Amino acid sequence: MPRVIDLELLQLLEDKLGKEEARKVAQAIEIGLEVMEKRAEELAIHKKLELRDELTKELASKADLQILRAEIQAMEAKIEREILRLDRKFTILFIILFFTLILVNQNALEFLLKVLGVIK
Repeated sequence: MPRVIDLELLQLLEDKLGKEEARKVAQAIEIGLEVMEKRAEELAIHKKLELRDELTKELASKADLQILRAEIQAMEAKIEREILRLDRKFTILFIILFFTLILVNQNALEFLLKVLGVIK
């Protein structure tokens, strides 16, 4: 879009340089302004592309975080199930050990019955 320089500036250039030279300088100024405007647009587009790429990476990392959170929750559930299984196993083994001790050792059975108050 061609820009028209200010009339006051054009008048000042005509006074200092003459009419023909002032027009050439005005055209040069207009061309310079157009070039700067195009460069500014290019830079703006470049910055927008960089920002879009950065946001895309950030969104990807957020999606990765969601996946990792889901995996962590699955692992927590698996660990809880394993702890429950081990707790049951420990309880069963303790009961087996307790009854084995009582059956093998008659003194332990007698002591246990005294503690429970079954015999005196």
